[in-house]
Amino acid sequence: MADRNLNEVLEEVGGRLTGPSWMRVRSDDRAEWFGHFVSGIALAVGLRPIEHLDSGVRIDGAGVFSAKVVVFTDKTIVFADAAGRSTEPYDVETVVVARPRAGLAQLTISDANSAFRRDLFDPWPGDFTVTAEWSYGTKVTFPLSPIETDDHRARFSALYAALIDALGD
Repeated sequence: MADRNLNEVLEEVGGRLTGPSWMRVRSDDRAEWFGHFVSGIALAVGLRPIEHLDSGVRIDGAGVFSAKVVVFTDKTIVFADAAGRSTEPYDVETVVVARPRAGLAQLTISDANSAFRRDLFDPWPGDFTVTAEWSYGTKVTFPLSPIETDDHRARFSALYAALIDALGD
C-alpha cells in the first residue's frame, strides 16, 4: 500500500468505467458531475487495492440517467450512485459511501439456467444474478450491467466467489 498513491487509485477507478454507456457519459460535454463522481469514489477507496469493481449506467433517449458503482477492497465496500438528466448537468445527485466489507447477511441467487437442460450456446449456470444484502441494510444486485464479454464474465465470477466466501463472516 505504501507504493500506491491516490492518483493511481483515481486512474484505476476511471479506467474501469468503460463500455458504451460509460463512453456516452464521458463524451457528453455537459457531464460535469462525472469527474466529481470518480474523484469521490477514488477518495472513498483510499490507498487500499481494489479487489472487485462492478458498475452500470442506464441512459434513456431523453438523457435521464442513473449510474451505480460498487468497489470492494480488502476491508471496505464503496457504494456510489448518481442520477439526473444530461440536459441539466448541475442538477445531478451523487452519493458515495464507504462501508465495512464485513456483515454480508444474505445472498439471493436468481435467473440461473436449469441444471438439467444443457445448451451449447447458453451453458450452465448462465447469466444469473446475485442480490447481496448487508446487515447495515444495503442491498445490491450484481452484475450491475449485462455481461457482454468474457472478461466481464470472469470479473463477475470472481465477485460471486468472493461474496459466497464472505457470507457469514
